[in-house]
Amino acid sequence: MSYLDDEIINDLKQINVQFSVLSEAEHDSMVKLINETITFSGSQIAWSSFKEITYIGPSSSHSTLVKLEKKIKSATERNIIFIGDATDNAYSIAINDLMYPLHFFSKIPQHTYILQKQLDWIACISFEGDVDFVKF
Repeated sequence: MSYLDDEIINDLKQINVQFSVLSEAEHDSMVKLINETITFSGSQIAWSSFKEITYIGPSSSHSTLVKLEKKIKSATERNIIFIGDATDNAYSIAINDLMYPLHFFSKIPQHTYILQKQLDWIACISFEGDVDFVKF
């Protein structure tokens, strides 16, 4: 487990966010599904390959994260999975506890992918500070 994972777990526990850490097999399965389903350009999702506009705004903006939360909540009622490229763990977080994790993950220097197990939508908070969302 990376130091970032220690920090994530401690912070989520301190504010009583309902979460679990996915098993290594579940994590690997989700990463494989992402790679098989979504086109990448270098280390980022090729957002331009989607028909609809995906860009929501800069991750530093609270209003961007509010828009992202609304889009996610309109797409699902299930737990949300957060997978980062600088962390070892993947996290399943209750939909009702979404805003704090969005703020927290937006400050971690990594690409954070936000999705659900059936992968019918995906969001990303990029290392560069962009927030995108798309439904398939």
